[in-house]
Amino acid sequence: MAYYVNLLDLCLKIIYLEACIVSFTGAECSLDRNENGSYRVKISANATKTVAELRRPLEELMRGQTINHPSLTPTILQHLFSGQGINLMKSIQRETGTYIHFDRRNFNLKIFGRSDKIAPAQQKFIQLLLANHESKQLEIHLRGGDLPPDLMKEVVKRFGPDLHGLKEKVPGADLTLSTRHHVISVHGDKELKQNVEEIIFEMAQMGYDSAERLDGGDACPVCLCEVEDAYRLESCGHLFCRMCLVEQLESALKNLDSFPICCAHGSCRAPILLTDLRSLLSSDKLEELFRASLGSFVASSGGTYRFCPSPDCPSVYRVADPVTGGDPFVCGACFAETCTSCHLDYHPYVSCKKYMEFKEDPDLSLKDWCKGKENVKSCPVCGYTIEKGEGCNHVECKCGGHVCWVCLESYNNSEDCYNHLRSMHGGIA
Repeated sequence: MAYYVNLLDLCLKIIYLEACIVSFTGAECSLDRNENGSYRVKISANATKTVAELRRPLEELMRGQTINHPSLTPTILQHLFSGQGINLMKSIQRETGTYIHFDRRNFNLKIFGRSDKIAPAQQKFIQLLLANHESKQLEIHLRGGDLPPDLMKEVVKRFGPDLHGLKEKVPGADLTLSTRHHVISVHGDKELKQNVEEIIFEMAQMGYDSAERLDGGDACPVCLCEVEDAYRLESCGHLFCRMCLVEQLESALKNLDSFPICCAHGSCRAPILLTDLRSLLSSDKLEELFRASLGSFVASSGGTYRFCPSPDCPSVYRVADPVTGGDPFVCGACFAETCTSCHLDYHPYVSCKKYMEFKEDPDLSLKDWCKGKENVKSCPVCGYTIEKGEGCNHVECKCGGHVCWVCLESYNNSEDCYNHLRSMHGGIA
């Protein structure tokens, strides 16, 4: 009997080789790489129970452990979309020998690895993620809400591009201005941030010479400032700052409600065309955007479509009608076969209900197979299932016990077992 499971990440391959127990008699484990870069584990043995015993720890490993912590709010998990958040996950993985999977579609975190490594890796990951969030709290945003549209321009005008004037007003504050994101980062404590924030807030409340503000017709519809590094959309011809368009597209990666992505000029709402996307984004970012767009489509389908259950697999399938059922979905990307009704591994000749029972209790299929078979019994010493095809009533189990097949008495050696058969059952046959 053979059992297959797909591994889609090289990290999972390494974890499997560390964790899977392969010392069972008569069993073989092999790991094959598919053409698309995924991996398939094959467990082969001459007994169903052997496969079940090997299969259980592997399935436990593949299930992973969901990271649930009250502090990990959606706002904090949002940091995992950034390059800094991705690097944080990778560093934890390297350090602990685990694999952390962030499901961007459902904001779900899972950690895979040996049981003795999961707990410390989870604890360290949460600590670093919260520390990263704490550092983000020391940021002052110069646009959004009720702030003047050209507040950053006025800040630069008054305090200089390196904010030296603002640093003089708040001694000890180490400040950095991100003109791309319209954000001042305060490298210090929260009290320093509050002092800087008060100056910026007072400046925004008092206002400044409105004559210096740009006419709306010449302003970028996103930042409402003078257009810099102009880019004109192909579909409608409206003019934007190139960087503002890039930021609009990148923000859509974090918000599925942003699709379809349209022109932000007034009530235009013309769709941003593929030719613009290719001009504005790198190939990697464009691929991320396509995936996010697909995620938006699946989320808005009301359950009509689902993603392939393999982690990070981009394939989508139509959910089967619950009454009539449907054909299996064979993924062209990871080669996994999925039941379109219960969304578990494809299970021919077995109903969804029965297969779910098998998943909950891997020994259930073995128990069903044993029912009504007179030549199948369990070892009284270790409980191992024994099938007797031929031979005398003396059976030696893999645990080393010598068992009388008639009454299941066990002995330490074959001679005692044979003596028992002759005296109690009239012979060894």
